[in-house]
Parts: sequence; structure tokens; C-alpha cells
Amino acid sequence: MTSGRPRITPTIKISALSLFLAVSTTTYAAWDELGSNEFMTVMIDKASIKKTGDKVQVRSMLDLKKPGVEPKTKAPVNSIIGLNEYHCGQVQYRPLEVKFMAGKKGTGKVIDEIKTPDSSFEAVVSGDWSAGVYNFACRP
Repeated sequence: MTSGRPRITPTIKISALSLFLAVSTTTYAAWDELGSNEFMTVMIDKASIKKTGDKVQVRSMLDLKKPGVEPKTKAPVNSIIGLNEYHCGQVQYRPLEVKFMAGKKGTGKVIDEIKTPDSSFEAVVSGDWSAGVYNFACRP
């Protein structure tokens, strides 16, 4: 005889845990503001910083002041979360993964996610959002 309550099977528990972990790494990161301009606010997750020699990996977020459009789906995007690797000595960076988010400050539905672990390094451009993250992550 059942009590009328739904049974929580191991599969449901694992799925719920996976969902929590996926949401918590995006939404509940401790974002610190680095700066802003008329288009966006740049934030960084200080706890995500991992240094290996002259390279640093860090998660950053661009919180858009006006919604953008995700290129593939044409869906509105209000924030972009990226994991980037910076080569501090060469003043270069490369994207490792990026998530286009429906909500502000990394909330809401993930519109698209792109992983590029083999991307090439490119120059950090002064005045660009990547320069602000570089200056924070690569400082001695």
C-alpha cells in the first residue's frame, strides 16, 4: 500500500542534484563588479580564478544594459557568462566556454552554450571588457 506521496527514486535524486549544481555554478557565483559602460557591466567570480604558471582561468560575466540577440537562435540575451584563459605574460586571452543567458546577472534559461577548449589566444584590447578582467586576474 502506498501513502499517496511520490516516490523519490535514485534517478530523480541524481537529476535534482545535477540541476542544482548546474544552476548554482551559474546563478549563485559571487559576482564582483569590475566596471561598466553604457552597454554592459563587467563582473568577475573571484572564487573561479585558477593560476597555472603564467596562465589564469577565470569566469566573468557581461550583464547587458539592453538585451542582445543570440546569433543562432535569435533569442534575446541579457547576460553572457564566459570561462576565459589569460596568458598574462603575453597579454592575450582565449574563450574556453560561453553561456548566453536569458536573464540579468546570469539568471534564467541558458539560450546557448558554446565550448571551445582548443581556441587560439588573441590580444587583449585596451578599453575592452577583456582588458578589465585581464587587469584583475593577472595582477601580481
